[in-house]
Amino acid sequence: MAQTMASMTGLSQGVRLPGPAGRRASRLTVKASAEAETAGRRAVLGLMATAVAGGAFAQAVHAGTVAAIKVGPPPPPSGGLPGTDNSDEARDFDLPLKNRFYLQPLPAAEAAARAKESAQDILKLKPLIDRKQWPYVMNDLRLRASYLRYDLKTVIASKATKEEKKSLKDLTGKLFDTLDGLDHAAKIKSPSEAEKYFGETKTVLGDVLAKLG
Repeated sequence: MAQTMASMTGLSQGVRLPGPAGRRASRLTVKASAEAETAGRRAVLGLMATAVAGGAFAQAVHAGTVAAIKVGPPPPPSGGLPGTDNSDEARDFDLPLKNRFYLQPLPAAEAAARAKESAQDILKLKPLIDRKQWPYVMNDLRLRASYLRYDLKTVIASKATKEEKKSLKDLTGKLFDTLDGLDHAAKIKSPSEAEKYFGETKTVLGDVLAKLG
């Protein structure tokens, strides 16, 4: 009993035990201390390596970024190439919204030809109306009507006399009244309204195309 108490007291006070048990405890203590020291050195070396690698990478990135920047003259204004005359209008916030259009202006003869194509595309909406495919009717109608409106303005502006301009302008206004009615009919999904306004649109389109020649 006394020997056991002495052994426990010696362990608690860090006293080396005699015999094989003491030598084994000493070896474990030395080994643990060596492993802790090695782990500490590895951690310090790892941090140093990370810091060096990070600094080198940052310098390389910085050097590459600085080398890639070339200060040159300002970019040329839009309109330098055919078909880009008003390419920046859509992003020009100093212009009114109605003037920020994405279509390219054409000469009067070419605008009249494109207006005829747009008119034919509008007439081709009849099968979609018959099948009640209203989203497709609205999307195609609005796209073709935007081209038609733009080109008819060009043609009207090219007319030589006030009488010719007024006549075509009045027909254009009537046409877009019927197109608005057709668009609303497709929006409310009304087959009867769509049939009514499509018939009116077809009639007025024929009058407009006759004016275009």
